[in-house]
Amino acid sequence: MSNVKVRRRKKSSRGAGDGKGDRRMIAGKRFRTPGLPPGDESSRRLDRIDQLWLENEAFCNRVRRDVEWTDIALWAADALRHGKVRIPLPSIDDVLASFGDAPYRIDIKHIIDRYTDDTLACNYPPEIEGLSWDEAKKFYDQLSEFFPSINWCLPERHSQEILDSHEKQARYSIERFADAQGAAPPAPNTPLVSGNLHEALESFEAERKKGFTLPDGTFNGSGHHMLGMIRSFRERQPDMMLSQLDYSRCQSLIDFWRERPSDLRKKSVVPLTKKTCRNYIGELIRFFKWLHLTTDFNWRRPSDFDLLNKQVRELPSDRKSLDDMEVATYSVDHLATLFRVAIPFERLLMAWCLNCAHGAAEFGRVEWGDILLHQEHPWVKKGLTLESSSQDSWCGFLRPKSGVLGWWLLWPETVALLEWWRAEITKTLGREPRLTERVLLTGKGTPLYRDESRNAQTGFANLWTRLHKRVEKNASNDDQIEEKLPFGTLRDQMSDWLGGEQAKALVASVALAHGIPHSGDKLLYRHYSNRPWRALFESQREYREHLFPMFAAVPDLLGEPDPVAEKVQSLWTAGVRSVTKIANCLEVSEVTVRRRLKSLGLE
Repeated sequence: MSNVKVRRRKKSSRGAGDGKGDRRMIAGKRFRTPGLPPGDESSRRLDRIDQLWLENEAFCNRVRRDVEWTDIALWAADALRHGKVRIPLPSIDDVLASFGDAPYRIDIKHIIDRYTDDTLACNYPPEIEGLSWDEAKKFYDQLSEFFPSINWCLPERHSQEILDSHEKQARYSIERFADAQGAAPPAPNTPLVSGNLHEALESFEAERKKGFTLPDGTFNGSGHHMLGMIRSFRERQPDMMLSQLDYSRCQSLIDFWRERPSDLRKKSVVPLTKKTCRNYIGELIRFFKWLHLTTDFNWRRPSDFDLLNKQVRELPSDRKSLDDMEVATYSVDHLATLFRVAIPFERLLMAWCLNCAHGAAEFGRVEWGDILLHQEHPWVKKGLTLESSSQDSWCGFLRPKSGVLGWWLLWPETVALLEWWRAEITKTLGREPRLTERVLLTGKGTPLYRDESRNAQTGFANLWTRLHKRVEKNASNDDQIEEKLPFGTLRDQMSDWLGGEQAKALVASVALAHGIPHSGDKLLYRHYSNRPWRALFESQREYREHLFPMFAAVPDLLGEPDPVAEKVQSLWTAGVRSVTKIANCLEVSEVTVRRRLKSLGLE
């Protein structure tokens, strides 16, 4: 018997946490929150049912003799325990039954009388949705009076009819007010503000998406960030009627981002950066301007709109450490380590991005038609003063972000890797690549840089991460790279090497294909002269000499890295001349060590 009792006790003890929800006895009836373990949300729902009972008790004391759960209250309680926030009106029978033998409220009685014939037979519709909007509104008003804690909602089909009625009333009031002021009344077709904030944001998102859709139907990947910000507005800021969106509420929406909210993508409470918040505020201002111009909602921005405070507040965490560099870059030794451990395709990415100051968004969009191999620069014949011959190779490319044309001299190492890659792509495609096809394709023939994706650079980032892991696994202790910088760092290497003085900064801006080469010269290279191409190409040649240790680390650009040979050479150089010791240290066979020593010419 004791075993049976124990089992029963265990069974009953599981009741509260069995995944079927918390339960509570309220005024003689048991209510249970379905599918919820005991906790804050479960308790909140049951507390709302407790409040509902108090209102139901007051209702019974006012309109009927006995106090018990009415059909109206049970309908609402069932919706509350399921977690509903807006609760539709119950059936007409439930409403009438809740009054018991007591006479109905006068408004409801008048409605029922409309559906009663001479034989006293009632033919009212079973649901309130079947009534006219003004009749449904009477039921809504009465239930809201008796049960104020319940957020009742009218049938959807009545909502627009009621809005139209209120609009007519508003127009009538405006006309009466104009008449009292001795002013001309507004035209009958003068639109009033309609819709709510979230509806307007959805329309704005669709409009922005059109702006980033190219004529061929493809999507410009730079638009993903903008659309993501608009979705964040809907997710993180409360909805409201657009008619309420005055100056103070516009400022309130902006203040949410001015106060640096936390970054939801991170588990810890980390505030968004100043730059990110400025971007959100900028997109919000664009939304207000669009909303002002569109005729879909008839909203007009307030007259003092230009006085909105858009200044993002500073945080103590914004202060930079004296140990942090403004622009972090790799040393030449670290670049040499990465280049040595890389496979040929990764070497192509490194050589190109260092050569042309490109990142994933630039090199990922370069097409074969942008590359001119083994020929003089095409502008030489047009008067560009430049020493060029058929031994040179070039890349001419319009940077997508700025629309600015850039020219870059290609190094011999870059050209060698590029020609190897063209042969590989020809094998993959089974044909020569077209001039309009992108240079960087995956093994499936799709672009490595995915414009349609919000994370278009994922392929580059994953590749860079794998390369760093191989360095960590195979490189010697002296060659380890402590700080793993992102792939985009390669774009900053040459401009950082050029330095910050004005003349070199101007060349760096040209290398990066910025819209304005230098803040001190906003007009010259936009309207009156060519950019300093010759200075750029000379700087590229000098930078190649600076990177000589990186290229010297890999005599055979197309050779696959051999980590065992590198470790054997490292130990041999360090003075370990015993084959057995090297084999034991590397956990390989002595035959393998001897083969590597022979290939390195060390035995």
